[in-house]
Amino acid sequence: MNTYPNLFTPITVGSMTAKNRIFLSPIGTHLATDNYGVTEEQLAYYEERAKGGPGMITTECIVIGPDMRYSTFHNLGLFEERMVPQLQKLTDTVHKYDVRICAQLMHPSSVATPKYNRGLQPVAASPLECRAVGEYARAATVEELQTITRQFGDAALRAKEAGFDAVELHCCHGHGLLGRFLSPLENKRIDAYGGNVDGRLKLALDVIADVRSKVGPDFPIIVRMSCTDALEGGQSLMEGRHIAQRFQQAGVSMLHLSNGTMNTPWNLTSPSGTAKAFNAELAEQIKRSVTIPVGFIGRMNEPWAAELALQLGKADVAYMGRSMLCDPEFPRKAAEGREQEIRPCIGCNHCLVSINADQRICCAMNPEVGRELAVAANRHTEKPKRVLVIGGGPAGLTAAAYAAEFGYRVTLAERSDRLGGQMYLAAFPPCKQDLAAGTRYLIERCRRAGVEIHLNCQVDPAEIKTSYDIVLLATGGAPVIPDFLKNADRLVTAWDVLEGKEHAGKNVVVVGGGQVACETADFLLPPMNDLKEGGRKVTLLARSGIAKNERSSFRPLMVQRLLRKGCRIITPAQDITAEGSAVHYSQNGEAMMLDHVDTVVCAVGVRPVNQLEATLRAAGVPVTVIGDAVKPESIATATSSALEAVLGMNGG
Repeated sequence: MNTYPNLFTPITVGSMTAKNRIFLSPIGTHLATDNYGVTEEQLAYYEERAKGGPGMITTECIVIGPDMRYSTFHNLGLFEERMVPQLQKLTDTVHKYDVRICAQLMHPSSVATPKYNRGLQPVAASPLECRAVGEYARAATVEELQTITRQFGDAALRAKEAGFDAVELHCCHGHGLLGRFLSPLENKRIDAYGGNVDGRLKLALDVIADVRSKVGPDFPIIVRMSCTDALEGGQSLMEGRHIAQRFQQAGVSMLHLSNGTMNTPWNLTSPSGTAKAFNAELAEQIKRSVTIPVGFIGRMNEPWAAELALQLGKADVAYMGRSMLCDPEFPRKAAEGREQEIRPCIGCNHCLVSINADQRICCAMNPEVGRELAVAANRHTEKPKRVLVIGGGPAGLTAAAYAAEFGYRVTLAERSDRLGGQMYLAAFPPCKQDLAAGTRYLIERCRRAGVEIHLNCQVDPAEIKTSYDIVLLATGGAPVIPDFLKNADRLVTAWDVLEGKEHAGKNVVVVGGGQVACETADFLLPPMNDLKEGGRKVTLLARSGIAKNERSSFRPLMVQRLLRKGCRIITPAQDITAEGSAVHYSQNGEAMMLDHVDTVVCAVGVRPVNQLEATLRAAGVPVTVIGDAVKPESIATATSSALEAVLGMNGG
């Protein structure tokens, strides 16, 4: 029985027919060469996703001219003939699996920063700052716009010659050139390319006309656009409907809808806690305005959500990005009724954080991303040794699953009465429920792989030496409890508060400025700041800023929640000490005090727990330490180190 009849129905867009309605949206990889060439790693990355069975794959952005590098030296390009055979290798690879492939064409505008473009100032609609990258652009001249229009058309023709089944024009999010021209927040021109919405549309319509004239009447042209700017004074939904109609009249074959701009990153790369298919209602309004097919993106990371969106007529296509980054087999598993085996995207946005830092694409839940070649070469062992994994957090669970799947005989020993480690706790604060789904997946994956799991288990080094060939030590971390807090009347850790082992009082001070401290304050605060008599008051006391290492779109939403709920945030705070019911600190050399504090919550960091390493080595046991037991960092670091350890066992 097909549980998802709408998802797994073919769709025709222009001259292209896709076998189903799950389309992979564009995601940067930074896997290309520094000369716009396709690498073997990049081919393997896309091939893995094609094997998973989507209807269509949209590439990462392909720039249409020189000096348009988008935040890296590792973009793809289609502005020279030599680039056509390079990209044909990509289309040939994807076509082997009866999957269509679309080239996303883009002029990066303000995000073509000088660092990557010979020091040249980027061009945009108007001389405004792009706050996301901290760069000011200059206004493009009419002559430049005419050249850029031709460059789009030429790149589209090269895409067709390279075997692409469609092209997508990036007119979205107010950061690429076409998107910046469309947004009234970014386009202040008073010539033919500005003013009202029709003036702001001129460049995009000129580009569409040039592309259509070069690729022919039936070749699919898809436009990616924002339903609204999601900001006051920005593009409205009514304007979005008008823009969609104008695009259809210009010969566009399909619309790929998103929402917001780079100034609302939680719309572009929605974090954990975002509603499923959150763009559905906006997409429906656009769809009612046109007759061409419409797809939309936005947290459709479970098959039921995508199916329901199509069933309810919100769209014709379900675009997914991080869902298929996280699990390339998402479409196949959904079609085969194996939903519980889908590796869930937890919305941590580590993938986007890595790309924004000009690193290769990666994924916290799927450490194979960007390393598909290395994993494929070492996926099976010829020597199925006995492996003991000590610790059941994300590093231990990931290592145990991979080792068992590669053919090893694996036992996992966890000293507590549950699995998941800190990842289990991380799901307790508001908007972090997606991490519970991730933890459950890791546990069930181990069980499916045949890992022998023991809880409440204290290991015996002498027994280990005779029973196992390899030991992976994933014993995690423990909270740091500094001496300067130990004189508090009541001192508890953030971990114990989150798990319910300790209950906070009515006047709480959370000491720490990292993500755990902020999330614990968010967890403790009432849902709204209603000034209820006797309600809990929470103060966040941080030495230097808050959540500085959280670079995803989760941070601004979390900070806004803290402020809205009435959290008192004190930073910078130096010389922090706790004495009885008082917490002392200084600001700018002036002594300050918080009094009548009934609970001090310690959230100042985590230390590695790896005492077993020395004991095991002394006993002659070969051991590899992974995850937080090496250095407490992130879920992504934990799972990556786990995969590296297992590949190392296999010689990879």
